[in-house]
Amino acid sequence: MARAYSIKISLLYCVFIVAIGCDVGDQLAEANPGDELDKSLSIQVIIDGSFQYSEKGEVRNVLEAGKLERFENNDIWQVDEGFTLYIEGDRITNRAKLSGGRGTYDSKTGHLIARDGVLLVNSEGDKLKTEYLVWSHDSDKVHTNRSVSVETATGVLFGKGLEADGRFENYKILEPTGSFDLP
Repeated sequence: MARAYSIKISLLYCVFIVAIGCDVGDQLAEANPGDELDKSLSIQVIIDGSFQYSEKGEVRNVLEAGKLERFENNDIWQVDEGFTLYIEGDRITNRAKLSGGRGTYDSKTGHLIARDGVLLVNSEGDKLKTEYLVWSHDSDKVHTNRSVSVETATGVLFGKGLEADGRFENYKILEPTGSFDLP
């Protein structure tokens, strides 16, 4: 009788463990839809961190993010939980400020792909809004093939696609839409 009771307890314990394991797996799948569950583990995670890039002792760019994560054998940093890139300077003195919800940063090439609520503001206060933007440190360019709006002191321009210098001082909307007055 005691042996039968211990077998029932052991069996119940196994069912419980399997149920918990399935539940955890379901939660991981819901938390990372479309991601592979066997994805390699990150080798470095920085919460509320910052990268500072300098040349000849002068700060050129600063990237601040809610979460920076790097995976094994990869120079790509996954940037999540909001970020801001200060272009040609730091938080206080810069030529432009690029922010978004998430993105990826390639530390070898200096390319940042920004996604989700992307905003690029230059020193004059002109604002570019889009959902996807590529900033390239090496070529000092930004570009997108997505819908954009550009807000300036004289009005708002809309279009699809944009090419600009890295400071967003000179830009070209590739397919302008809507009506606007020329000065």
